[in-house]
Amino acid sequence: MKTFTKILMIMFAMFMSSCNKGNEAVAQTTMSQKMYLTIDGVSKPVTLYNNAATQALVARLEDGNVTVTLNSSGGFEIWGALGFSLPTSNEQITAQPGDVILYNGSNICLMYGSNSWSYTRLGHIDALNESELRSFLKAGESNIEVTLSLQATTQPTSNTLVIYYSYTNKCHEIVQTLTSQIDADVLRIYPADKNQQYEANGYAIGMQLLNTINANPNSADSYPEIDPVSTSLDEYNTFIIVTPLWWSQMAAILQTYLFHHGAEMAGKNVGLIVSSHSSGISGVVADAERLIPDANWMGDALWINNANHGNRATLIQNWLTDINYSAISTIIEDVNIDSNNALKGIYNLNGQRLRQVPETGIYIENGIKKIATKK
Repeated sequence: MKTFTKILMIMFAMFMSSCNKGNEAVAQTTMSQKMYLTIDGVSKPVTLYNNAATQALVARLEDGNVTVTLNSSGGFEIWGALGFSLPTSNEQITAQPGDVILYNGSNICLMYGSNSWSYTRLGHIDALNESELRSFLKAGESNIEVTLSLQATTQPTSNTLVIYYSYTNKCHEIVQTLTSQIDADVLRIYPADKNQQYEANGYAIGMQLLNTINANPNSADSYPEIDPVSTSLDEYNTFIIVTPLWWSQMAAILQTYLFHHGAEMAGKNVGLIVSSHSSGISGVVADAERLIPDANWMGDALWINNANHGNRATLIQNWLTDINYSAISTIIEDVNIDSNNALKGIYNLNGQRLRQVPETGIYIENGIKKIATKK
């Protein structure tokens, strides 16, 4: 009898475990619709979980953006009132850095640390490490204005946009080093399918994607799907493309973006940085020239391979000198376009108040529109 009872208890535990895993899987199912958080004119995408709360939130944002004022709390979050309530499906969880959480049905918490509590999951801020999260979320500060929207509202803060894709994180490290040396906005490209293991079987999937492109490079159907991108290229005059090399060619994911947007770079300055293990980069250069046929190429591409990746800071610095980047990034003096003395303070073009004059880009100070580029 005891043995039979023990078996029943084991079977019940297995059943409960299965149920819990099923519930967790439902909670983690994501929506195709992204939400964007904008702080001081900089927007970051949020992958939303598919639940009643996020469905209601998306419906609310379809009627217009929502701006909330949040404050740092506990050394792990900024949080505050949404101004309206959402359906709850609370569970005891340990929220992680980057999580977007609903608390008590009407408060939003943006996590830059960890905390265990009963929350409703809303989503997760994409592709920021803990240090980047603390900077973006202004950890430790008060009265932080955050705009929730279904479209990115980032205003350009530089004349230069760095566009990149990274799978092994090598290109991400290159971009971090590059942007420590120049003032530039950054756009990271992501594949729509997050589950593909490109390195499996000698990068067989990557090779298959490249073969499909090569068979018909003029057809949009040949290129793998990527996450939607809302960044406009109109306000930039200089682009730096950072890409990994796959089988002596440009990574298929970045080819997709350039196939659709390369024409928007016509007549503008474009530089190319290629990361590879050891292979030469001539094939990647050819892909770039095909996808951006009318670019003003800024000298030769920079090749950073596995052997010299650790020396990338010096390589990038020398390359920027070789292409005369400092002369390409022009200085524009402040100009007054209109005035409205009733508007006091510093604002971006979305009407969001800034704490200080930005180093670059268009801003409004005491009702006067100005343009500034970092000198």
